[in-house]
Amino acid sequence: MIRFSREEYLDGARLTIESRKTAEEAADQIWREGYDNLFLTAVGGSTVPMMAAAAIVKEMTDLPVFVEQAAELAVRGNRNLTAKSVVVTLSKTGDTRETVEIAGICKGKGCRVVSFTRQEDSPLGRNSTFFIPMRHENGVEYEYMLIYWFVLRLLYLRGDFPEYPRFADQMEALPENLLRIKEEFDPRAEEIAAAYWKEPYMIWVGGNEMWGEVYMFTMCILEEMQWIRTKAVTSGEFFHGTLELVDENTAVFLVKGEGACRILDERAERFIRKYGKKYVILDPRDYDLVGIDQSFRWILAPAVISTILVDRLAAHMEAHTNHDLDYRRYYRQFDY
Repeated sequence: MIRFSREEYLDGARLTIESRKTAEEAADQIWREGYDNLFLTAVGGSTVPMMAAAAIVKEMTDLPVFVEQAAELAVRGNRNLTAKSVVVTLSKTGDTRETVEIAGICKGKGCRVVSFTRQEDSPLGRNSTFFIPMRHENGVEYEYMLIYWFVLRLLYLRGDFPEYPRFADQMEALPENLLRIKEEFDPRAEEIAAAYWKEPYMIWVGGNEMWGEVYMFTMCILEEMQWIRTKAVTSGEFFHGTLELVDENTAVFLVKGEGACRILDERAERFIRKYGKKYVILDPRDYDLVGIDQSFRWILAPAVISTILVDRLAAHMEAHTNHDLDYRRYYRQFDY
């Protein structure tokens, strides 16, 4: 597969699984100390697994959970953010300005700051109460695994997710499943890229626990890394504006989920199939997860979509556009 190292990927799996104990121990200590609410805050692609986690948590518990864009939270604050809050942040580099800033603000308020990042001595690591090591090189799915081992363990300790021990163990089988799924999807990724890389405009639809992945692929991959114009809209909001742009000449992509809001995805799918001519439907149910209970699939479905989009489709888009995924015109090129 292009732009992919099997050895690096499997090494990332091993290193991520080794970090499980650290994530769970942080959750255990926070549970013993007590807390009032949970804030998940970052910027850009780092918010994606947090969006999914928050959507899932809302279906499992009455624990107040807030997903915040770090720059906005730093400027306007939130009256629910107190010394009894637990703040979860994520930055691979550990030096993302907005994330480092909000971590410092929250730590100054007496909040416990749980940071997922690569280096403990990074600016973010130094502004944290708990450091959860992200030791993998690539793979958003590993970020999902680490966040789930922390957030869903908190729910287990509250009595909201009694199946957690089985889920957490089975999640260790996720990388091998996703490796196989990458290989299965790769030919289709090439077909999609070959057919759509020249599109002047794309509409991407998906919602609830999948919304983060739609946001990630349109903004971080297509816009930032490929300079392709896109529109991202949730399945629920699709019928309140964006549907008017669907015709036989407009490229539409639908990312379906496996949770409670799948019914909204199916509603959008019926419309797209009836009125569109150029569309792609991406459904995680098309891929088996061996060794993982069916009841857990909806929780892991965002990682399945991430592995086929952020990893495989992005690589094939790059091959056709000849626009290096690592090239930036503005991002991190100067102060702004």
